[in-house]
Amino acid sequence: MSRKNKDRKVREEALREARRITPGKLFRLLLKSLLFALVVAVLFTIWAVNQWPGYDQWWLQLALMVGVYVLAYRFLMSEFRPKAPSNKR
Repeated sequence: MSRKNKDRKVREEALREARRITPGKLFRLLLKSLLFALVVAVLFTIWAVNQWPGYDQWWLQLALMVGVYVLAYRFLMSEFRPKAPSNKR
């Protein structure tokens, strides 16, 4: 088998393994999601306590939530991304 085919098979297997849903992955996703919700709640609390302008506008709150989610997406979904294959021969 050529080196190219071996590399392709390794990538496919890593992708298949990363997509497999296990209880451990779901538990880590739950913990990360709770951490995300805590961060957003702390940001809203700081925003409201300091009475910065716009804290009572729903669209600004939505923009803050979406912004934090976009920044945290890679961290939240890292369990379902394939690991980089090692180059051991």
